[in-house]
Amino acid sequence: MKPKCYRNELQCDRPKSNRGDVFSLYILHLGSRGTNTFSFFLLNYVRAKSCTRNFLFLIVFLMSLQITAQEKWTLNECIGYAIKNNLQLQDAELSEKIAGLSYRQSKWNLLPGVGAGSDAGLNYGRSVDPNTNGIVNTSFFNNSYYLGTSVDLFRGFMLQNQIRYQKFRKESAENNRLNATDDLAFAVMNAFYNVVYYEELLKIANEQKALSELNVRKTEILVTTGLKAQTDLLEVNANFEKEELFCIQTSNNIASSWISLKKAMNLPPDQQITLDVPNEEPVVAEVVTNMPELYGQHISWSPYIRSFESEFQASQKSMNMSKAGFFPSIKLQAAYNTGFYETNKDADEQTIAFNSQIKNNRSQFVGASLNIPIFSKNSVRFDVKRARLASEQSKTKLDLAKQTVQYEMEENYNQLTASWKEFRQAGKQLEADTLAFQAAQKKFEQGMINTVELYTIKNRLANTTSQVLRSKLTYEMKKRILDFYKGERFWE
Repeated sequence: MKPKCYRNELQCDRPKSNRGDVFSLYILHLGSRGTNTFSFFLLNYVRAKSCTRNFLFLIVFLMSLQITAQEKWTLNECIGYAIKNNLQLQDAELSEKIAGLSYRQSKWNLLPGVGAGSDAGLNYGRSVDPNTNGIVNTSFFNNSYYLGTSVDLFRGFMLQNQIRYQKFRKESAENNRLNATDDLAFAVMNAFYNVVYYEELLKIANEQKALSELNVRKTEILVTTGLKAQTDLLEVNANFEKEELFCIQTSNNIASSWISLKKAMNLPPDQQITLDVPNEEPVVAEVVTNMPELYGQHISWSPYIRSFESEFQASQKSMNMSKAGFFPSIKLQAAYNTGFYETNKDADEQTIAFNSQIKNNRSQFVGASLNIPIFSKNSVRFDVKRARLASEQSKTKLDLAKQTVQYEMEENYNQLTASWKEFRQAGKQLEADTLAFQAAQKKFEQGMINTVELYTIKNRLANTTSQVLRSKLTYEMKKRILDFYKGERFWE
């Protein structure tokens, strides 16, 4: 945020002097999103009266203690911050990168492998001359060099199936990350609305407690004047203490909800933020008339379902990889060798020069090898059976995931319509209960009804008020969930 500087000048006239006394105050305001903001003050003081000085310094001192109000966080801002900072989501991103590297490595496995090597040694005593393969009893030095390559020509389509296997595992990791993002968004949404619900519920509870406290004072007066019995005062006090306990329990629920929200967002536990909740009446959502069609559309792009599909396809390729053990394998090899031997001498019994030996001792090799599996203690057969069972297990998990999503969609749609009906009816009931409580309060003050009857109506009003709040927030959450099923990520 760009710093803002404000300047206020206060001028004080002195009756016996032509010279003005000026007090200049510069305020530098610094702040950032979601954090505390601070104000720094620069003073420019020229002469002033003692009373004016004291007054101005008092103002500056009070302003220096001020911490400006925090900006409010909307639901989408909380979700966006969580997506950037959540540790579990970062772990899913790392898993996706690892799967991508494995997929790239499987492609490189098609290329030939190339290796080079060199060795040097000094032989003592009786040993074999590497130049003539004869037995010698003298010490000598030898040095050899090697360059070789090999490539698999056929391994029962093992490498090709491995590429497809790693490809599906990579797709599964990508969908797992997307699904983790969606799960995180809904977790933040639930925690966000839990905080909103309990904070609003605390307001309702405090209002009810204030009414009870007022009734306690009124009842004390009525008992003193003889219009109410002492038992009425005891009953009113008991209800006041009960509502005090409910306020404490609600405050504890608020603290727990804040912990859940900050954990999902990866915020420090001691960082304070304020939530921005639009105070708007719910708007009826578009009614879904064809749930099977919506279900078909959703599973066609759902990362949750697609991750299971990718795992099932990967399990099939894993089974094909196991079957490769039944087939022969063919490998092509090539090598280049040379070396220097101190025992390699010319006609004058002089060791031939290093460069000459390296050139003259060159040898090349090209060949192919065939490996035919005959009996491996049934290990390949059992590997194939295990892979087939794992594939069937993956298919069962896929079917279970589809079933789970289908029933979740039905349940969320049912809760959407139910919460809308409850919200409308609870609103009507709230109006009626409010009027009923106002009438009951007057009757109680006039001694026409007892304490039990008053608090029966009062508690009904409190329950109706909380029901309006609950059904409203439930409707807002379920409406967003139904929009998500249509392919709309409301936080983007």
